[in-house]
Amino acid sequence: MSDALDVLGGVLLVLGATFVLLAGVGAVRFDDTYARMHAAAKAPALGVLLIGLGTALTIRTTPAVIASLLVVLLQLIAGTVGTHILGRSVYRFVRPPLGGPDELADVEQADQADPS
Repeated sequence: MSDALDVLGGVLLVLGATFVLLAGVGAVRFDDTYARMHAAAKAPALGVLLIGLGTALTIRTTPAVIASLLVVLLQLIAGTVGTHILGRSVYRFVRPPLGGPDELADVEQADQADPS
């Protein structure tokens, strides 16, 4: 049973590292700002989750499992919040062209018209 968990943990570690590598390649190769943000946020989240699970399965001690789960949880929260803040600042200050309707501009105009 121990060998099977080691193999599964190793597979999860390699898959997680692959997702993080692909996210880095996507962040460099994509043209659009929002596509780069998507590549820099979504794939590393899955990669860190897989790496955390692989670490927990490989080490199998209570402190290591707790630490890896905390790292995964904090990374998921920080990555989500950071990407949201980056997206809002890019939208407000850079204004890249959008391919569809701009719903956020409608909401911000309505907020400026009625500040209460």
